[in-house]
Amino acid sequence: MADLTERFVIGRIGKPRGLNGELRVFPLTDEIERFQDLKYCYLEDRQENILTELEISECRIVHDQVSIRFKDYDTRDLAEKLKNQFISVARSEAIDLTEDEYFVADLIGCEVYDQSYGYLGKIFNIQKNSAHDVTIVRKPGKKDLLYPNLRSIVKQIDLDNRRIDVTLPSGLYEIYR
Repeated sequence: MADLTERFVIGRIGKPRGLNGELRVFPLTDEIERFQDLKYCYLEDRQENILTELEISECRIVHDQVSIRFKDYDTRDLAEKLKNQFISVARSEAIDLTEDEYFVADLIGCEVYDQSYGYLGKIFNIQKNSAHDVTIVRKPGKKDLLYPNLRSIVKQIDLDNRRIDVTLPSGLYEIYR
């Protein structure tokens, strides 16, 4: 099996709310309800370095807003020190996926091949879009290639071999390459 991501970032910490250490969290997951089930999480910096493990003492979700308090961070000043850090969980704490779902972090770095054009490059990023996700494929010396993540385009995903087979719609390849 290919080396898969050990941790998943699920949120970015925003500004404190009030005086008792409550923090706003910007969810980076499709299932924000998952925050309510968490007891512990990791605090990471932008370079994905684990800074510490934190215990969650309280979590509230109102509409699409998440508020969290961490044990031993019970003042606004202490909470302010966590601002702009990231919340991650171990793979064992990840949400369950259906058979045809994948974690974005596991797709990053996979090689992409098209039936007609051959090797397109490696997945650099996948951007959320209101209609569908957009995959960004990077190949040295070439312009980034973007394609919508649709079943009509993505034919096969083989995480063991880090390979994704696609059939690009007519004219899409020519736009980028």
